Amino acid sequence: ASDKANVLYSPANYARVLKHVAGRFLRGPFVLVGHSMGAVVSLRYAVMYPEDVRRLVVVDAPGVLHRYSVTSQYLAHFGLEFVPPVAEPLDWLTNLARKILAPLERLHFDPQIILSSPQLRKTLLEADPAKIAGLAVVSEDLHQELPKVRAETLIAWGAQDTLAPLRTGRVLALKLPRARLAVIERAGHEPMLEAPERFRAVLEPFLERGLQPEPASAAAPLAKHGDASCQRERNRVFEGEYDSLTLEGCQQAQIRNARVRELRVLDSTVTIDDSRIGGGETGIHASNSTIVMTGGRVEGNVAITVSASRFDLAAVEVEGREAAVTATLRSYVVFSLCRVHSPRTRGEVHEFYAVTAKNPL
Repeated sequence: ASDKANVLYSPANYARVLKHVAGRFLRGPFVLVGHSMGAVVSLRYAVMYPEDVRRLVVVDAPGVLHRYSVTSQYLAHFGLEFVPPVAEPLDWLTNLARKILAPLERLHFDPQIILSSPQLRKTLLEADPAKIAGLAVVSEDLHQELPKVRAETLIAWGAQDTLAPLRTGRVLALKLPRARLAVIERAGHEPMLEAPERFRAVLEPFLERGLQPEPASAAAPLAKHGDASCQRERNRVFEGEYDSLTLEGCQQAQIRNARVRELRVLDSTVTIDDSRIGGGETGIHASNSTIVMTGGRVEGNVAITVSASRFDLAAVEVEGREAAVTATLRSYVVFSLCRVHSPRTRGEVHEFYAVTAKNPL
């Protein structure tokens, strides 16, 4: 028989244990370094005991984003397959609504119910501490707490991490008040083992001196492109300023560091990074498409209009003077650490929504 207890191995409970250990062996504020699951525990510790943490190092933290965002690879690592593990986030999202989110929505699936019940932990997670902790980590909701982290924070991330995608590190850098992201090239989920010299080159200066001012650099003016379009192409990249941009039948398109007054996405998949969309009647029109957006802003009288589409938004500000999101056909939106302003929805949003004509946001 196993001597491992069927208890809740959550980041908050681990943080309480760490507080007990720190109280016995340390005096005064200290530097806290956490990797993977330990990084999520360290974030929770910095929220619960801010006076203890002089500096914080977060390395390749899983979770953080909403659990319906791209967490499948991390869960699969623990033998949990609540969502199907695949390589491409956009491919995963394309099948998300049909295979996973719609049934879970109807069943009112909530991992917290499993985690809080000893019987369900035993039945569904085999009372396995690794599985319990893995599910607890990807279910950890920090969206209200991250802005409260007072410590200077170094976010170190392996560029090729498939268990905790680099997107999560970018979101943390946007949401933590005093943070900087250091990307370690040619490294995956364990950069301290895979690229130890490059990892030390990032870590040691921060341990000694904290965050140093970055050299000032003037932002280059955006190139103006007027109206542009993409017709049945793959891997097109759009940067700069556009009056309108239309993507039709375009797969794996990328919009980055852009300013687009009106974006139309039809039968396409697209990632949008650090861009501002909108300013007129509607920011994004999407039909039968998948959009993954990180950072930036979408605005309009109606910020987003959707039809049979899927959105995954992280650290995005969405402002709709009449509505944030409206739908003609049922669509799915995952918000991770987003700020939404509309007559119906206001404030920090970290939720999954099925949007219909009768239920706008």
